[in-house]
Amino acid sequence: MNIKRILPLAFASMLLFNVSCSSDNDVETIETKVNYTNGILVSNEGGFTKPTSDVTFISNNLGTVYNNIYANNNKGEAFGKVLQTIGFSGDKAYLVANIPNKIDIVNRTTFKLQTTVTENLDNPRYIAFSGSKYFVTNNNFSGKKKLNAYNISDNTYVGSIEFPRLAEKVVEAEGNIIVQTDGVGYDASFTQELPTGYTITVVNPSTMVNPTTITLPAKGIIKDLIAYEGIAYVLVADKVDSYIYEINSKTGSYTTTTLTSIPNVQKLRAYNNEFYFITDTKKYMRSLLLQELQ
Repeated sequence: MNIKRILPLAFASMLLFNVSCSSDNDVETIETKVNYTNGILVSNEGGFTKPTSDVTFISNNLGTVYNNIYANNNKGEAFGKVLQTIGFSGDKAYLVANIPNKIDIVNRTTFKLQTTVTENLDNPRYIAFSGSKYFVTNNNFSGKKKLNAYNISDNTYVGSIEFPRLAEKVVEAEGNIIVQTDGVGYDASFTQELPTGYTITVVNPSTMVNPTTITLPAKGIIKDLIAYEGIAYVLVADKVDSYIYEINSKTGSYTTTTLTSIPNVQKLRAYNNEFYFITDTKKYMRSLLLQELQ
């Protein structure tokens, strides 16, 4: 994990990032009792063949870094492989792991393991919460693309809904569950990114039937989906411009903000009524006027 690259944007947005294939040998591991509520959590994805996933905590003043907080607070137990994402509900954090097909639920403050969910998971990806349930996308890239629902109270499996292409990012907005059902694919040599399509799917969290498909313009590749202040936003990037679509899940419509001459945008985040995103070389903040941070 390259902390030096992460900290500036983390300071600006105070948001959660995923970082792949960490080694974390440059920061001392400290085993002590810490309240992990107020600060920044960095999920270290880890390897596909070795159980090297874990979580790093960075204090709000950026002065202290605690590595491997899952293992350190669970008797040294390795978390496993490919920690895909972390979701939060109440006093719990939900650690979604892609390869072992599990969701480890820990205490948000202590990171002590409370229980592990495995039922009906097939390469779980992302998690969202609505009412008394939580929703997890599954995408095994060879056939199964679905959204699972579980009861928050006892983690019992409720049911699933399948999609024809992908089941990637998922958020709750306007009382609905919004699923990114398209994104990136690759050519035969796996060297060229290609769009799988341009759909976002709206699911009623109570019934999980008759989902609404919203088809965005056929340009660029869907890169991210977030919810902010109860509204879902989709980031699409191409090689010339990029776009932020504000989704109206009640009507199935959207409005478009064009990020003119800003190609290949990724990692959309929102904080204090401003959007943040990055390209390969720059960071940006957007409110009413687009501003380049540096």
